[in-house]
Amino acid sequence: MTVRPQAPPPAHSLRAIADDILTAGQAAQKRLGSDERRIAIHELRVALKRWRAMLRLLEEPIGDETVVMRHVARLLARELGRSRDAQTVLDAMTDLAKQKSGSPQPLPVRTEAAITRRLQAMRDTSEAEQLPDELIQSLHDSLTRMSTRLASWPLEQISLEDIAAAVARSYRRARRRLPREWDGTDPEEIHDFRKAVVTLRYQLYLVAPVWPKMFHTFIGETQKLRMQLGKSNDLVVLGALTAPKQPLARWRSHLMPQIERRQRFHLHRARSLADRVFAESPRSFHKHLAALAKAATNST
Repeated sequence: MTVRPQAPPPAHSLRAIADDILTAGQAAQKRLGSDERRIAIHELRVALKRWRAMLRLLEEPIGDETVVMRHVARLLARELGRSRDAQTVLDAMTDLAKQKSGSPQPLPVRTEAAITRRLQAMRDTSEAEQLPDELIQSLHDSLTRMSTRLASWPLEQISLEDIAAAVARSYRRARRRLPREWDGTDPEEIHDFRKAVVTLRYQLYLVAPVWPKMFHTFIGETQKLRMQLGKSNDLVVLGALTAPKQPLARWRSHLMPQIERRQRFHLHRARSLADRVFAESPRSFHKHLAALAKAATNST
C-alpha cells in the first residue's frame, strides 16, 4: 500500500498543526466510498491518532472539552480499526516468516501457504464489505464539529512552556506504564504501554520543529519502540485467531510456538529501547524540555 508522506508541521503554530490534522482527516473521510478505501482508512486512522495526541496536549489549557473529543475520536478509530484487523494478521504472518532461520520448529511450507490463503480471503472479504453509511456520516459530522470548536479555542495564548509541560506529562504517563517484568507480562499491559508511547511519539512529532536536531534522535528511538510494540501486538491478534472456533484454530499447535518465539524477540528489543527512551526521570525530562522551549522562545 502506497501512502503519501506527511509534510512536516510548521514551527510553533498549534492552530496550523491542528487545522492540518483535521483537514487531512476530512479529506480521507471523503474518499471512504471510493476505490482508494484501504488507503483512506489508513490515512483517517493516522489523522485520528494525531488528533487524539493533540487533544491530550491541549487538555490542561483548554479543558474538559478536549477529553470529550478524545473519547469520540477513540470510538471512531475503533470502528475503523475493525477493517484493519485482516491486514494486521497478514503483516504478522509476514513477520513470522522472517524467523525461519534457526527456528526449532519452522512452519511447514504447505501449512504456511494454507494459513496465508485463509487470511488473504478474510482480508478480501473485509475489503469487499462497504463501510456503513451511518459510520461515514458520523465521521463527517464529528470532524465538522471538531473543526468548528477548534476555531474558538485560544491556541495563540498557549506558550511553548505549556506545551513542554504537556509533553512531559505524557512522558510520565508512558513511563509509569513501563512493564516491570517483560517476560510473561499480560498482553493488555503491553498494549496499554504501547498506546501511551504512541501518544508521546505523535506529540513529539507535532512539536519537533521548534527543538534542535539532536532531539530528533530521541524521537527516532521512540518511533522504533512504537514499532516493536506494534509488531508484538499484531502477533497477539494473530494468536487470538487460533482459539477454539476461530478461523485458524486447526493450526494452533503449529502457530503458537512460532508466535510466542517471535513475540519474545520483539519484546526483548522493545525492552532495550524503552530503557533508553525512559532513562530520564519525568522531572529531569520536563526540565530538559522547558530549557529547549525557553531557548526556542528567546530565538523568535
